[in-house]
Amino acid sequence: MALMATATLEGAEAAIGVARYVRLAEGATCEFAITIADAWQGRGIGRKLLAMLVDCARGHGMRWVVGDVLATNSPMLRLAPLAGFRSERHPEGAELRRVVLELT
Repeated sequence: MALMATATLEGAEAAIGVARYVRLAEGATCEFAITIADAWQGRGIGRKLLAMLVDCARGHGMRWVVGDVLATNSPMLRLAPLAGFRSERHPEGAELRRVVLELT
């Protein structure tokens, strides 16, 4: 699943953010990623895309949404708990954090 945020810039539609998830082999878990263009960060686009992505995952029968986040990615680590995710140590080391959301 992929969702894209766009804006009209100089008369043309341009992608300014993308959120996507992929179903993992376990079947009921998906891993997500979000990218927002630098000029558009801090405007709530990531929050909205993440909320929509979680709704899509729930609607497609996912039970868990997980993401691997760089430990230095403060904006994402602040956003995740606001969206209901808990943050855990990552099994591959301290440079990553794993954020996890159980869908009900």
